[in-house]
Amino acid sequence: MPNYYPHPGAQRAYPQGLAAAEAANGNAMPPGQPPAQGQAQGLGLPPQDLVNALYDIFGSYPRQNVMPYMYQFRLTQAEGTNLTAGGTGRASIKVSADAAFVTRYFTGSSTGNYQVFMRSDSSDRQLMDDPVHSSTIVGTAERPFDLPKPLLLAPNTTISFDLTDLSGAINEVYFTMCGFKVYRRQYAMAG
Repeated sequence: MPNYYPHPGAQRAYPQGLAAAEAANGNAMPPGQPPAQGQAQGLGLPPQDLVNALYDIFGSYPRQNVMPYMYQFRLTQAEGTNLTAGGTGRASIKVSADAAFVTRYFTGSSTGNYQVFMRSDSSDRQLMDDPVHSSTIVGTAERPFDLPKPLLLAPNTTISFDLTDLSGAINEVYFTMCGFKVYRRQYAMAG
């Protein structure tokens, strides 16, 4: 089974005999649709299940309209937005209007531990049942936190983060969502 995603950790780990079952479940490319050899890795295409989900949204298979992208927020002392000792804060990330965003990884750093609670503002959908300790959800650049299932965010979606300091000192927080921007075809062809 070809790997349409360049990150080895994201490659499907199915035994050869289950590849046919994958195709039977509708998670395979239609005949004649795979990108040319080497093209998929150059474009950073997402795994096939995401490709199919994006087909449902946009009505066509993503190819050249997929681009690696990152969204981030920071709470810093210089900007006056840092978490105070034992204090709380709120940050948000808004997905731009020009493309959907598929989040694959969380990375970040901070000067101390904190708890985070995430939700989507548009639907008020909570992405966790309780606040989660930063060490369990925020990875580093060397070891990013790989989401168990990629998070597909529509254009103009805002994700809010409620943060609570656990360090007992001033806490600067940097948080990044890494993934793919998926443009509508007319935007991708324009430039």
